[in-house]
This record gives sequence, structure tokens and C-alpha cells, in this order.
Amino acid sequence: MVNSLRVGIIGTGRAGRCQARAFSRLPDVGVTALWNRTRAKAERLAADLKTPGLTVFDDWRRMIDRSRVDIISIATDPVLRLEPFAYALANGCHVLVEKPLAWDLPEAEAMARAAGEAETVTAISFNWRYSPACLTLWRALREGQIGKLLDIQTEWRLCFSPGLDPWIANSGVLRELGSHEFDRARHLTGWQFLRLSCSLRSAPGSRDRTRSGRKNPETFASVMAETSDGAVGNVRLLISPGQPERRIVLGGVEGTLTLRGQWVTVPQDQDSQRRMTLCNELQVIRQRSRDKDAAVLEVADANCQPAGVLSGQHTWNRLIADFVSAVRNGDRAHCSLPHLPHISDGLAAQRLIRACELSSAEGRWIALPPSD
Repeated sequence: MVNSLRVGIIGTGRAGRCQARAFSRLPDVGVTALWNRTRAKAERLAADLKTPGLTVFDDWRRMIDRSRVDIISIATDPVLRLEPFAYALANGCHVLVEKPLAWDLPEAEAMARAAGEAETVTAISFNWRYSPACLTLWRALREGQIGKLLDIQTEWRLCFSPGLDPWIANSGVLRELGSHEFDRARHLTGWQFLRLSCSLRSAPGSRDRTRSGRKNPETFASVMAETSDGAVGNVRLLISPGQPERRIVLGGVEGTLTLRGQWVTVPQDQDSQRRMTLCNELQVIRQRSRDKDAAVLEVADANCQPAGVLSGQHTWNRLIADFVSAVRNGDRAHCSLPHLPHISDGLAAQRLIRACELSSAEGRWIALPPSD
């Protein structure tokens, strides 16, 4: 068993900062190496962490070669994930990678192959599996509280703010929001997507070209899917200047379970005047035909969110605690950790993203191959 774990983080934007906080709160785990394309961002995070012996590197390869880290966390833009992922595995590191897994499907497939051949632990950061509401929903479904499932509907309407502009402009809602919601639909229900139809739209005034050369990233996505077990799914994702919304509704033969988001506005970071509107996921409502009134389901004590911590950070904390547990126990298959996402889950989401892009471009339904 590993006693003290050293962590190197590649990419110190918002995800990298949140991951650094999550690693740093665990006993016998320390963030000891950082790299970012813009060195000043990595230096600011290093100053915040105040970890003895923490080194900021100018080259991520040199960081992996020389820092003697046990874990590499990759939180860069999707266009720079495959190469450091493969390099870290080749050097015997355990690797956590942010979602979406890669920029395109061939890169995601290459990463999944590399993870399958590795002797170390890997995972992808689908952290919203770990919100108190999502964990409560997962438990209620397995207890059969609404009977056989018939459909799932999910909506994520993100309130536009200046702090979100670069994020969406680089990837679009399908990759940034859809990757999470596709994964949660699969994780909660156990269904496979058999075929889907998708419409993608860009808001007027979208940037002409992203850093990756992709034109007009979408700010609206509407997906209709047919799933295994004869069920149907609908996913709606958009950036809006109006009221934000985050909701998952699961319908069964005996009623519905509804996850609702609660929104708060906070500073983008310590040094910025910009503010972001972010979501807490704390509540699931059950409505059954045999019940007179709807019921708010109780969150298990182990899944409660501490006061003063937002669901975004809380979910990273929970996921990374599970990842570190898998590392310490050599649990490559996540056998004892039912919520920790596999790299294969990232590949499944990437296949759905690609199918959505093809459907929208060609105006037709797209069939999906069976999952591995």
C-alpha cells in the first residue's frame, strides 16, 4: 500500500485549482508539481497551496520525468490530453483526466486503449455523479422507488456570464455540459443509447473560430435518444442570459424522481471582479401515483454537503477521495467504488458527442454501436 502520495497537476485553470484543493485536503497526499501553458497561473496556484517543496515546471514532460510524482491529474484543454495521458502512464503514474476525455473520438479511443493496457489506476472526472442529489437519485432507483424506468429527461440551462465566455467558446455546450449529462444518464439507469437525433445551434455573435480551429461552437443542443430496455431520453443544453436551470427527471411506472438545482452567484476567483452563477445539487423530489403529496428524499449522512462548500467543489472532493482510495488499494477496475468513472465511461460519452455532431450536420438519426 502507498503511504504518502505526490500529485502533479497539468493545467491550472478552474478545474485544476479545484482538483488541487481536493487532493490537498486528504491525509498523506500533497500537490508537489504544477504545469500550465501560462506559467503565471501555475505560480498563483502554488502560492495559494503553500505546499513545502512544490515546484512549478515549464515543461509537462520534464515534470513527469523529474518530479517523482505518483499521480498525474490532467486538467488542460481537451486538445492537450492524449499526449500527457499516454506519457504519464508510460512512466508508471496513476492518472486522473478531466472531461471530456479528448477533443475527438480517435484520440479518446487511443486513451481508452492506453488505460486498458496500463498497470496503474485511471479515472475520468465526471464529478457530478457525486452531488448529494445525484447520489440520492442513484440509491432511490436501485431501491425501485418508482418501479421500472420508462424515460429520462435532463436540462442544463447555464446563465451566461463574462467569466464563462472563453470556456464555452473553446468547447461548446455539447462537450462541456453534455459529456456530464450523457454520463449521468448512463450511470443512473444502466441503459445504453441505441440511436439519437440531435440539433445544435450557435448563438448570434459567437466567435468565428476557437483556439482549436473549430467554427461557431454551439450554445444550444437538443438530443432525443432511444435506449436499451425500450426507454427514451431527452437532453437539452443551452447558454441563456435568463434564469438558469438544472434538472433531471426520471419517469417510472409508479411515478417520477426529480433532481433540481439551486443556484448561487460567486466571484470567478480571488483576484477577479467577474462573477459566476453556479449550481448546488442537494434535493430529489419523489412523486408517486399512490402518494397524496410529493416527498423530498433524505440525503444519506455520508453524502451530505458541508456548509459553505458548493456542489462543484464538493463533487471534486468526493471523486478525488475515491480515486485516491483506488490508488492506495490498487483497484484498477474500481470494484469497490461504484461511482468512480472509468476511462471507458469517458469514451462512451465521446461516442455520443460524435453521434450528436453527425446527426446535426447530416439531419438524420445516428445508430450507436454497442458499448465495450
